[in-house]
Amino acid sequence: MTVIAWWVLAGIILYVYAGYPLLLRIACLLSRAQGDQSAAEPTVTLITAAYNEEAVIRQKLENILALDYPREKLQAIVASDASSDGTDDIVAEYAGQSITLNRQAERRGKSTALNDTVGRLATGDIIVFSDASTIFEPDALRKAVRNFADPRVGVVCTHLIFANTTADGTPISRSEGLYWRYEEALRRLESEAGALAFVSGAFYAIRRSLYTPVPPHLPDDSVSPLGAIKKGYRVVFEEEAVAYETAAESAEGEFRIKARGVVRELGSILAFRSLLNPLRHPMVALALLSHRLLRWSVGLMLAVVLALNVQLAGSPFFLATLLLQLLFYALAVGGHLLRKRANQPRLVSLPYYYCLVNLAALSGIWQLLSGRRRATWQPVR
Repeated sequence: MTVIAWWVLAGIILYVYAGYPLLLRIACLLSRAQGDQSAAEPTVTLITAAYNEEAVIRQKLENILALDYPREKLQAIVASDASSDGTDDIVAEYAGQSITLNRQAERRGKSTALNDTVGRLATGDIIVFSDASTIFEPDALRKAVRNFADPRVGVVCTHLIFANTTADGTPISRSEGLYWRYEEALRRLESEAGALAFVSGAFYAIRRSLYTPVPPHLPDDSVSPLGAIKKGYRVVFEEEAVAYETAAESAEGEFRIKARGVVRELGSILAFRSLLNPLRHPMVALALLSHRLLRWSVGLMLAVVLALNVQLAGSPFFLATLLLQLLFYALAVGGHLLRKRANQPRLVSLPYYYCLVNLAALSGIWQLLSGRRRATWQPVR
């Protein structure tokens, strides 16, 4: 039984990273359905979420004004969640340039600020959400919204580039850049296969008619695509709609971001758990299981595999796999010890980052299931 358990868990881990992408490629070959991408220019409301973004908000507003999109069709709103620094004063300077400030009188969270802004002020047929630190390419908005010429498309996921993941970045940000390239490769495949279920809150677009009011403890970038899928629409990835962000530069910051993301996304899946039904949503259910639930569980499976491997070490094969695992974790420990060195070699930085994100996923799951973070067990309608 120990041998069987080892092979089953090892097989699941291999499936998560290699088998699932292979399944997506096969599904893409079988579907290959191209949507309409005519030069449509729908009316757009661009909403920028902000809380104490004084350092970046002016650059963001100038970026909005420089977008290649008809001004008469673009409504720009900054949703300030009761910012207490100079953010709102800076936004007020742009009132004469058709940028509106919607300030919450008290801090109630990003989701509540977005719900209020969409419900009371948004007039565009398409809502584009963005973070204050996200900078668009001039044609990014045009490239994103052209996908809505296809009436089947409900949400558009865009191409996000982390600007600090080159050789000048920290070991953590460089590792995040590699991770994100793998993540976006999966999103491209999921989009082609009709399985894409999550987007980045830094920049995505949704039909205003499909916007689902977001519970305060859930993220809009999960509720929006899952809500659209539940209503029968597709989520697609737009490679040419490019925006730039900054990745976390410290291990502590990356751990918090990843753990918080798992908490919020797992909460969203619980709220839309009907999408896990493979009879009604076969590709989306496959994506939620493989790309999210199984991926988040890899850390636990690795720990069990290591424990089983110790018991099986009498066999030459299992002794070899045990030594390989111990070597990998030794390199990860080395990465942790050298985490503050700017010239940390990838030989140790990548194993460390891999272990870090898996531990963060387990931390997020534990926080949710133990009740330390709030979850909703009622479906979002």
